[in-house]
Amino acid sequence: MPVESNAPYDHVVLISIDTMRSDALACNPIPLWPHKYHDIRPARTTVLDELAASGAYFPNVISAAPYTAAAHGAIFSGQYPLHNGLHEFYNGSLRAPSVFTYGRRAGRDTVLKTDFPIILGPQLGFTRDIDTYLVEEDDAFIDAVLARDSTVSCAHFGAVHAPYGFHNLAFGGDAYREKVAELTAELPPSLPFSDLLVESYRSPEDTELLVNYKRAIAYLHAEGQYDRLFQIYLDGVQHFLETRFTAFLDRLRERMAAAGRRMLLVLFADHGEEFDERTNGHFNSMAEAVLRVPLIIVGDDVAPGVHTNRIRTVDIAPTVLELAGIPAPATGVFDGRSLASVARGTQKLQGDAPALAEAYTSELNEFVAYQQRQLTGQQPGALRHYLIGHAAYQDDRRVVRLTRQYSEWFQNIRPTEASWVEKFDESSVPRPVPDDDGADLLATLDDYRTALREPDQVSFTDEIRGQLRALGYSV
Repeated sequence: MPVESNAPYDHVVLISIDTMRSDALACNPIPLWPHKYHDIRPARTTVLDELAASGAYFPNVISAAPYTAAAHGAIFSGQYPLHNGLHEFYNGSLRAPSVFTYGRRAGRDTVLKTDFPIILGPQLGFTRDIDTYLVEEDDAFIDAVLARDSTVSCAHFGAVHAPYGFHNLAFGGDAYREKVAELTAELPPSLPFSDLLVESYRSPEDTELLVNYKRAIAYLHAEGQYDRLFQIYLDGVQHFLETRFTAFLDRLRERMAAAGRRMLLVLFADHGEEFDERTNGHFNSMAEAVLRVPLIIVGDDVAPGVHTNRIRTVDIAPTVLELAGIPAPATGVFDGRSLASVARGTQKLQGDAPALAEAYTSELNEFVAYQQRQLTGQQPGALRHYLIGHAAYQDDRRVVRLTRQYSEWFQNIRPTEASWVEKFDESSVPRPVPDDDGADLLATLDDYRTALREPDQVSFTDEIRGQLRALGYSV
């Protein structure tokens, strides 16, 4: 039943659960994983299932990129990565106005809490138009929001990302140590490569645990144990929800109610996680399960309902701004469209929206060296990126074109040429269509790439160094 609008809300609270694929939620009506993995124990996702039932639930949202920076840039700006200035894995800066920009212009305070300060931080432009920036401080985030009369805020959680469910020692504790010990007990004495990338600042023990966890995951993938990897991932989803997120959400809602404040709650993910011959994780993948993420919108003027037609993460910003009554340009800025009327129940979602996704990444060993220079306070220099692959969606079809691929253990990137077309069946599962060359969809990708320009290199300035030191990091 349609709900009459009573906007504006006092607080607009975005919640980002990094690496949460759409069908990790038990309530997902169009899951992909049962068609691929076997003997899997689904995650208990009660808190998210209940949230989805209380609001507008979109289980078929296509992310603009399979990695955190570009995916969040598209979500916050409503623009595709080639248009907003942040398309590569770790280069450039978010130049486009964001939901925080518009919130500030409307007189609201802005708050961003992240678990990944190296990615969602000042280096890539994410603290622009942010009044209060927090790292891994869940309670401080709630305090900061409730201390203001009106806000636009985002709480980013990285614990579904590897190490699945734990994030770090501060949140994972002994359970994290035990899980790493369990996984590494199976490893052979020597392995060819270790993924040393980090998204947050860690103690030596914390870093060692993360590296060992990633080494175990890489080994299981090399052994083709995809079902087991997916189970480890789902177990991590459940662990995070039960040990950290449920309590956070309860505290947030209780304090909002006690303060008599109206809240628009918008929960989403940036990308998912997948395991097969082509994909180990997400950051270099065009897999449907990596690109398909959930969106849940809950508020006083939002009608409960499930909307299974395809939308895009670039639709989130214009939708949120309209629901919140925050002025924003009506035309010419957003690549996405507002779905506020759908969320309110006054209009049905018609058809499947066209969508685009691209992945640009670097040689892993080059990125590790770059990051080590950065973390020691040096100017990191340039970081080469390559287009790995991209995908275009139209109606019930999508095309995937790969231009490079990582070798096993991510030791190097090799050029490749591969493209294929898939058609979505009645259950929204993509099925190969060998006799379709996808020429029309490939042309869409070529048209989009005309917007490509060289990104600004990330500079590690004294200002950034000072902000990180103020947060307690030694750089």
